[in-house]
Amino acid sequence: MDIKNEILWRIYSVLAILAIIAVMIFIKTAQIQIVEGPKWKSKRDSLHVDLRPVKGERGSIMAKDGSLLASSLPFYEIRMDTKASAMTTKLFDDNIDTLAACLVPYMKDRFSSKEDIKNYIIGARQAGNRYLFIVKSISYPDLQKIKEFPLFKLGPYAGGIIINRLSRRSRPYKMLARRTVGYVTNKKEVGLEASFNHVLKGEAEEHLMQRVAGGYWIPLNDISEIEPKRGDDIVTTIDIDIQDIAGNALMKALKKHNANYGCAIVMDVKTGAIRAIANIGKNTSGEYGEFYNHAIGTKSEPGSTFKL
Repeated sequence: MDIKNEILWRIYSVLAILAIIAVMIFIKTAQIQIVEGPKWKSKRDSLHVDLRPVKGERGSIMAKDGSLLASSLPFYEIRMDTKASAMTTKLFDDNIDTLAACLVPYMKDRFSSKEDIKNYIIGARQAGNRYLFIVKSISYPDLQKIKEFPLFKLGPYAGGIIINRLSRRSRPYKMLARRTVGYVTNKKEVGLEASFNHVLKGEAEEHLMQRVAGGYWIPLNDISEIEPKRGDDIVTTIDIDIQDIAGNALMKALKKHNANYGCAIVMDVKTGAIRAIANIGKNTSGEYGEFYNHAIGTKSEPGSTFKL
């Protein structure tokens, strides 16, 4: 019995030790996941650096005389990493008031005073926001001014400035040949923009970026100073003056006859070059505009002519 009791005592002791270790592991796991979770996630994000693609600028579409039918206009968006690695509390406190004052002209659409902007940035810093929206759609000259503002002039590591380069497609002639020129979006591609997309789109370049909390990727260098690989331009046979005349004549005819839609094509009969292609139709509100390329999309064989 003594040997049996001794063996049982040893077994119980081992089980007790294993139970204590299991409880300690459970407590430590819960502490890491729940209590220390945000800290370690932030640490993980701060260490995640990778090469990420940045789109190049899109090429232009031009009329036969070089006039721009569509072109890409670059603009910039400013964000702020309020928990940048080299941004100390003293550095932030010494510059935040002046920075807020400098940002007033650029953020007046959202904030009424310097104090509102200051509190906005301070609140974001306290919340650990690493991708705080500051201002969008600014030109390159304005970007150069903002880069010299207090704190921002210290760069991305100490000043927290994040610069995103974007672009928007501009059509100087507005509705003129709008559907023929076309567009490319995530949902739909039409017109010359779609047909020559492989020529127009710029080559994507890879830049070193860091992933921060929230899953955002921020560039580790000043992306505005990097020249993107621009797409090629295309020159069409469209004549702006003839296009304007054809469009106006078609509009008058549609209004006169209260037609639902119509199209007009002007061709140089010596070469076959299309000098104008106008498409105008009514939308659900009864307004006229270029909503569909009927000259291409609803074409059919001239059967009656062939019969003759």
